[in-house]
Amino acid sequence: MFKISRRVVTACVFSVLGVSLAAQTAGIIDLTKVTYRDAMKSAYFQGTVLPVVENSTGTFAHYKFTPNARTQWHIHEGGQILLCEDGICRHQLKGGPIIEFRKGETAYAPPGIAHWQGSTPTESGTQFNIHRGTITWLNDVTDAEYNGPVAPRK
Repeated sequence: MFKISRRVVTACVFSVLGVSLAAQTAGIIDLTKVTYRDAMKSAYFQGTVLPVVENSTGTFAHYKFTPNARTQWHIHEGGQILLCEDGICRHQLKGGPIIEFRKGETAYAPPGIAHWQGSTPTESGTQFNIHRGTITWLNDVTDAEYNGPVAPRK
C-alpha cells in the first residue's frame, strides 16, 4: 500500500493553491468559466467548499531518474505538478533557466508550455507528478540544453 505523509500532502495542496492563484493572476486560468457542484458540507471543511466539475481528474506518475536522466521536451494539455520525493530533481520550461528542486519541494509546468524534467548530471532524483489532459511528446533534450545555466536557489 502506498503511504504519503500529511506533511507531503499539505505541501502539495499549498503548492497547487499557489500555482492556481499565480496562473489565474497571469490569465492562464479563468476561474469565472469553471462549473462547480453544489457547496459541500463536511466535518473536514470549514467555510464554503465548491467541488470543481471540469478538469477535476488527473494522471500521476512516479519515477526515479538516475544521474544524467531526463525526459524529452513535452507539453501537458492541463499542466503538470512535480514533487521531488528524494535527491535532486530538475525541470526547465522552454526558454527559461533550469530549476533544481529537492526533497519536499515542488515545481510546476503550466498548460501548453513545453518543458522537460529529470535528475542532475551527478545525482538521482525521485519525482511524483500529476498532470491533466493529453501529453504531446516533442524532441530530445540536447546535452547543451541539459547542461545549460541553472537558476540560483532562492
